[in-house]
Amino acid sequence: MRELKVADNMRELRTANEYSQEFISKLIHIARQTYSLYETGKRPPDLKSVCYLANLYGVSVDMLLYADLSAKQIADSSTDEHFAIASETSAIPISGADARMLANYKSLSPELQKEVREFVLFKKKLFEAAQTPKKEKK
Repeated sequence: MRELKVADNMRELRTANEYSQEFISKLIHIARQTYSLYETGKRPPDLKSVCYLANLYGVSVDMLLYADLSAKQIADSSTDEHFAIASETSAIPISGADARMLANYKSLSPELQKEVREFVLFKKKLFEAAQTPKKEKK
């Protein structure tokens, strides 16, 4: 069974976004002291709070619970943690590095997200063009 990292991730994401415990606790309708217990690992967060926080930070519940979202770990893309993006009909497995990349993407403004999508499509077209054998001219 994977190690739960939710307490560390809650603290890491909150501080990275420069939110106070008071601010987050008001958002999820709990006492600040209760939120503090979540971050210190002295009390596990309830499912409703986990879902709300995952949505707030743009990460999956799976990532919030199990991934190492520390700044050091986000910079290190060599991890072999695995996650999945799930829909009602299927799940796509992704690596920890890909999950962090998606989390970083989700933290961008809608305008920057559009630029990233356009860049990825551009790079994909370049890659496909390089893979296509060129016809010889006579």
